[in-house]
Amino acid sequence: MPTGYGKSLLYQLPACLLPGTTLVISPLLALMRDQIYNLGKKGILASAINSDQTSEHNEEIFQKAKEGNCKILFIAPEQLDHIDRFQILLNLNIDLIVIDEAHCISTWGHDFRPSYRQILTFTKALLTKNPNTKVLALTATANERVEIDICKQIFIDQEPEVFRHSMNRPNISLSVIQVQGVAAKLSLCEELLAKWEGCGLIYCATRENTELVAEYFQHKGLNVTSYHAGYETSTKCELQEAFIHDKYKALVATNALGMGIDKSNLRFIIHFDFPGSITAYYQEVGRCGRDGKPAHGAILFDPIDQNIHDYFIHSSLPSPHDFENIQTAIRGAKDPLGLRAIKTATGLHPTRVTLVIAELLEQGYISKESIKGKQVYQPLSKETPPDLSRYKIQKEVKLQELKQIKYYAEQTDKCRMLILRHYLGDEDGDECQSCDICLKQIREDHPQKTLSAISEWLDFRVATIAPMAREKLSAGFSVLDGNLRSQLFIHFMQNRSQDKIDETLFELLSAHLSKYMQSTPIAGIIPLPSRTWKGRDPFSKKIGDQFNIPLFDLLSWEQIPEKRQGELLNNDQRHDNVHKKITATLPSSLPKGALLLFDDYIGSGNTLKEAARALRSAKVPNDLIPITIASLKWRLGKPGFVQ
Repeated sequence: MPTGYGKSLLYQLPACLLPGTTLVISPLLALMRDQIYNLGKKGILASAINSDQTSEHNEEIFQKAKEGNCKILFIAPEQLDHIDRFQILLNLNIDLIVIDEAHCISTWGHDFRPSYRQILTFTKALLTKNPNTKVLALTATANERVEIDICKQIFIDQEPEVFRHSMNRPNISLSVIQVQGVAAKLSLCEELLAKWEGCGLIYCATRENTELVAEYFQHKGLNVTSYHAGYETSTKCELQEAFIHDKYKALVATNALGMGIDKSNLRFIIHFDFPGSITAYYQEVGRCGRDGKPAHGAILFDPIDQNIHDYFIHSSLPSPHDFENIQTAIRGAKDPLGLRAIKTATGLHPTRVTLVIAELLEQGYISKESIKGKQVYQPLSKETPPDLSRYKIQKEVKLQELKQIKYYAEQTDKCRMLILRHYLGDEDGDECQSCDICLKQIREDHPQKTLSAISEWLDFRVATIAPMAREKLSAGFSVLDGNLRSQLFIHFMQNRSQDKIDETLFELLSAHLSKYMQSTPIAGIIPLPSRTWKGRDPFSKKIGDQFNIPLFDLLSWEQIPEKRQGELLNNDQRHDNVHKKITATLPSSLPKGALLLFDDYIGSGNTLKEAARALRSAKVPNDLIPITIASLKWRLGKPGFVQ
């Protein structure tokens, strides 16, 4: 059934008629917030259990559900992974279990999630306890093969009724614009925002891009902001609420928001980075025009974006070595390991660890137990190699879907809506007569006159360092954004071992600091200790001299880390590598005012957090402002940073 065609009503109405609780399992936290708000306005008791909430809040919701004061309970599938929560949910009076985004159960689906496998275990246990419990599976993106797989896995001994609606969205005009580079994308996106009325979503593949795009449009005076899963829960709720009430022209988001937003009057969806599959694109572009009025969906297609999706595919699919690595860690542990300890011990990409643990549990190679509320894993005696066939299938599916979305974007002779419909199993249908292909309005050019100005803005733009509440670190910035791979960034990273200051770089740093200090005076500079950055002292001294700010060399390594951060394999290892290894030696007095924590670059942020911890432990009360020359993104599961 297409997005926006009333799937939610298929469980909301029965929930009101059934005496017990309706349990809705969905990965979309934004959808949960949206639906709970709207159901509350109708007087229907609805709540959610998810990782965005505190454990105390989740416990309160569980108690309400036990007492029968929750008509519809939303949970993320990951909640079923924990033994304690699994048992609590099993003991509720559940009349209807709803599996939203049911394609995630299928190995053939575009968004296979191992946590969804636990739904099968839970559903089986629930039906054993109460055979009269009803089961409803919903999806907007299942072709015939996925549909058969879903039915086979969920409804093992039953013949379910299957309802399939036409996937046509006749009010959405689809287009693809060929483009090269971030500056050209920003220019075209700006043109579309000026051309299209109403509000909409701009999808980006990464959190970093959401912030970059939003900052550019804010710079241009447009009411646009960013949204991604890395923001605090309160911030996400505020942004979603404001967007629902038309406070923004556009929200620049990852699919952390867009897949669950219930806003009928979205007039456009722009994909700043092209999506990873046709099924994902259909679901994402389907968020617009849900009121039936004309809407637009555009992809800004740059072939280089495939690198992002290649990285996503690689990081999400475990290898036989990953299985061996995790099994060895669990078997060799003196005490049972929890999930974080396994990540630290193996150095694997966090996504791969989650996948492998789920698979080893399902295939009977490990067991899990709860010790004082903490879930740990124990080895079992099974010796045969694990069956990894579903991951071979997943790789084939993901690569094929990437090939198909590239074909959709690059071809110039077939109706775009018809391509989407055919791929999703909707074989019948006519051309839409509204896409750029049908209207013969294919664009392959982009305006050149504004690109130099945008390029200058990109060169001068800083990358924001988000505040860190636990360490009481205020927001700061990095002068060079590693994601943009500017020549200045490359030169700096290649010459960190030299003590000579690059004057162009210092002028840029000086300009940003001067602008920053107009609103936030800096009372002192505290450089972080470094074993490899020879420019630490010259840069720090020159900043102090330039702005007449005292230099406080307070931090040192109490214990030298075993490795450099870039040599490690994931951020759990990077945390342990520096945790409680910096010490602060304070002078007799410090000036009042904000102190600048200065370093060469930020990757995971763990070294900055450790510096802040040492200063807070030494009772430094001042605001701490992190400023670095560069920002970069560490690889996960491999050493080095993403290039």
